[in-house]
Amino acid sequence: MFTLLGVLLGVALIAWGIISGQATPDVFLNWQGVAIVFGGTIASTFISHPFREVFRGFMSYFVIFRSGRVDYVKVIDKMVTAIRIGQRDGIPAMQKQIKALKGLWIFKDGVQMLANGYTREEAKATLEDQVRWKVTRELKQRDLFNSMSQAAPAFGMIGTLIGLINMLLTLQSNPSDVGSGLAIALITTFYGLIMANMVFAPIGAKIEDRAETNLLFETIQMEAVLLLYDKKNYIFARDKLAAYLNAGSRKKLIKVAGKGSLQKKQGFIKKAA
Repeated sequence: MFTLLGVLLGVALIAWGIISGQATPDVFLNWQGVAIVFGGTIASTFISHPFREVFRGFMSYFVIFRSGRVDYVKVIDKMVTAIRIGQRDGIPAMQKQIKALKGLWIFKDGVQMLANGYTREEAKATLEDQVRWKVTRELKQRDLFNSMSQAAPAFGMIGTLIGLINMLLTLQSNPSDVGSGLAIALITTFYGLIMANMVFAPIGAKIEDRAETNLLFETIQMEAVLLLYDKKNYIFARDKLAAYLNAGSRKKLIKVAGKGSLQKKQGFIKKAA
């Protein structure tokens, strides 16, 4: 929700600045400038990054509007309940219970490893590799947009230099057009700064924030798996996992963890429009 609100607010402020100025809005529309800045930025990105990474990065643009915060109280509640079921009824019973849960892929993989006879060290190493490479892929997407945020102003300056050269060549024959020519030349710098600071840099920051959220989410799941391997009581598991939360969330967790049903209230990832 706030992502979309920020986009709309930024666009509205820029539009207000254009409309309230002396120049007519059509002065700010220059298709040659758009081609130079946007096309040049895309070309630079394809040169410096593999096509697969570029495609994945562009797809992540739409993900930033859907990814939301995680309800860690519900997450830990479900895992503590699963640990309690596993200790009481065995791992097969727990596997049946967690099968329908969505989003807990690290926890599910860890339980499956336990059922398949993996040692604690083997399971920990495998899960750490999964988490590490997932974060690495997400940070590559961040780096992609950060590089685009650096390239866009540079191509904006290139477009400005092209416009200035053309303006200087016509200075002797049409000196009265210097003002309008200079304004048009500066449009590409305007485009480059808008794309860098309103599009590419915010997307990179959003992807990084999402990667940090996912890292915490998956670390908590991995910790729950290790507690299951160590055969810790579900009360201890609740308190251990609660250490990742703030004071208010810990109080909520103590009241509910391990007492509910895995078949209810499965939606612990809140989507943001």
